[in-house]
Amino acid sequence: MEPEEMMEKLIEAIRGTSEYNQYHSLLEHIKAQPDLYNRIGEFHRRSLEMQISDSENFIHENNKLQKEYYDLQNNTLSNEFFSAEHQYCSMIRCLQKQFLEGIKIETDFLEAD
Repeated sequence: MEPEEMMEKLIEAIRGTSEYNQYHSLLEHIKAQPDLYNRIGEFHRRSLEMQISDSENFIHENNKLQKEYYDLQNNTLSNEFFSAEHQYCSMIRCLQKQFLEGIKIETDFLEAD
């Protein structure tokens, strides 16, 4: 079997998981509410910007961000979406780790000293 065929089978298998389906189902519900979808997008952008910055005040900035978007934590749909998103991303990270370990690509240089 060619690598491309194997990748297609893997993608098909991932699309059959409960994590994938739960995430995409909730995403469609979120998209049906444009204000909520945009608010979640803003939260994601700001959170990502903060995570990749070298801010010395990360904890303070994170707490401030959490307070600013507190409404999302109290919204049942967005809260379920964040949970499903976390589970889906965790599954993908696990697969990525297994893949990299299985094919023995050198990644030690990524580790901080």
